[in-house]
Amino acid sequence: MSKMPLFFIIVVAIIVIAASFRFVQQRRERADNDAAPLLQKHVVVSHKREKPLNDRRSRQQQETPAGTSMRYEASFKPESGGLEMTFRLDEKQYHQLTVGDKGTLSYKGSRFEGFTPQP
Repeated sequence: MSKMPLFFIIVVAIIVIAASFRFVQQRRERADNDAAPLLQKHVVVSHKREKPLNDRRSRQQQETPAGTSMRYEASFKPESGGLEMTFRLDEKQYHQLTVGDKGTLSYKGSRFEGFTPQP
């Protein structure tokens, strides 16, 4: 019987360590993005993706439809050539973009700041 509490403690410790690691990783990324200079590039919008966030188990999905939580992403290809960049956007920013639009992308590190289309 003494092995069950020891196993439970080990599992809880692993969960706490994993959660702490993820929290520190997110804080570090946020700090890196805040410290990064604002960069601007002339780009073309190459892809747009919206994906429902599935925070329910399969049984819950069958009984009650999923909520309206969505994740929005857009990919940008530099006009001068180079690697495609993908950023997570909010809904308003996402719907203002159209695939094929050309303009100026503003970003800090891995954080999308804005897109100004060319007239």
